[in-house]
Amino acid sequence: MKHIEFHIASVIEALEGKTVDDYAGSYLLERATERAISIISEAAKLLSPELRDQYSSVPWMQIIGIGNLLRHEYERVDTMIMWDIARNHLPPMLITIRQMIAALDEADPA
Repeated sequence: MKHIEFHIASVIEALEGKTVDDYAGSYLLERATERAISIISEAAKLLSPELRDQYSSVPWMQIIGIGNLLRHEYERVDTMIMWDIARNHLPPMLITIRQMIAALDEADPA
């Protein structure tokens, strides 16, 4: 789960102070964001359904679904949708992921 945290935090950091025009005008920012979201999607798929159910505020099925789009239908990826995900959906998800990590650490302090 820490790799999910890493990739979300990395996207947030990469887009800090950037405008949508900066994002849309940068091949590297767009591709890095897409790749990070693809990794987040794949990692979310590996979480147990029970764990995902405990944190139902996160739209897990949509996260998993966007990964399929990024991997298999990349020509349909919309710049504005990816910007919206990165700027508006990843920050609250980061808070939840950190709560999940803290709860798991408390349950298994090894």
